[in-house]
Amino acid sequence: MPASKNPMIYEKVKHPFMVDMPYMHYHDKHELYYLVEGSTKYFIEDELFTIKPGEMIFIPKNVYHKTTSDAERVLLFFDENDVGENLLKYIDELFENKHIIIKGKYHNKVTELLYKIEKEENDKKIGYRDMQNLYTRELLILISRHRAEESSEKETPSHQLIQDVAKYISSNYAEDLSLKVLSEHFAITPNYLSKQFKKLTSVGLSDYINITRVAAAEKLLVTTNLSITEIAFLCGFNDSNYFAAVFKKIKGITPKKYSLVNK
Repeated sequence: MPASKNPMIYEKVKHPFMVDMPYMHYHDKHELYYLVEGSTKYFIEDELFTIKPGEMIFIPKNVYHKTTSDAERVLLFFDENDVGENLLKYIDELFENKHIIIKGKYHNKVTELLYKIEKEENDKKIGYRDMQNLYTRELLILISRHRAEESSEKETPSHQLIQDVAKYISSNYAEDLSLKVLSEHFAITPNYLSKQFKKLTSVGLSDYINITRVAAAEKLLVTTNLSITEIAFLCGFNDSNYFAAVFKKIKGITPKKYSLVNK
């Protein structure tokens, strides 16, 4: 297992105004997001979540995500090395159910652990990173042991529709995903689809399609010896020059350089 680039990171964020991430992005560590107060929507790869105060969301490392929030939240970044090999099963459980709802007395235990992690971050006494790792392991076990059943509240039809669209794009990124094709597939008007996607995810539909295709291209650039042109077409781009331009805009590096650096 490769070493983590950075130690575990704890961050508590207060914002008196609406925060809208300008783009989808990812981290090289897993993230646990705990909402203290306010409201937030999280768009993770092809899943859309509405998070309420006292709830948590798990964002896997290297997965594109975006949030719009007016919230006070706690962010805990960690990876497998911080947790230890014998506790990896608890991370696997989070992959299966990213939305974490813990109620009653167990919620108090979660907030207590987050407070302890915060105190270690502030005091920075000898071994504080080790203590944070221990508390994080305890937190993951607690989530696994006492996770409440998934909320019974039903999402709106629009929410379900946009999530279905996102999943369709994620599974069919190599196909024609024009607005016309998508709207016909889901039997809705192009204008409605475009507006609802942007409204619920805070990401433009065409931007999301490009992000999904670039994410697929990243894997091919690292794991195959295919040419840039071949990868472009396999990922749904009809023009390799356009693919290179989109890739650089999203990743900040050309496909060729990305391949050379990461192989």
